[in-house]
Amino acid sequence: MVKPRLLKIMLLLVEATSLPLLVLSLVYLLTGYQMLTPRVRFFPKPRLIHTDPVLRILLATLGLIHGYSGLILLFERRIRNNALRIMIEAIVTGLLLGIAGLIILLELELST
Repeated sequence: MVKPRLLKIMLLLVEATSLPLLVLSLVYLLTGYQMLTPRVRFFPKPRLIHTDPVLRILLATLGLIHGYSGLILLFERRIRNNALRIMIEAIVTGLLLGIAGLIILLELELST
């Protein structure tokens, strides 16, 4: 079982990443639409914004932190069986670490 203090940290992480994640998602959505429809003008250089590696890494990092913290909170609140909860949390942790590793490998490939 996750300690109550850790749950407070997870809730804080979910809250702290929500607004930046929403803003970055909207920026990516709007720049993507702007690249597809040149008549639409939201940003001066949408391709530079949409393909910026720092923003891409920031979005992936915030998404992983937000998703992981939210899932742990969800599991702690909804799954009463301690063994099942620990097993599911371990599986989710492994999957998200695998996704993070894949993102890192893709970023390294893009930077070379």
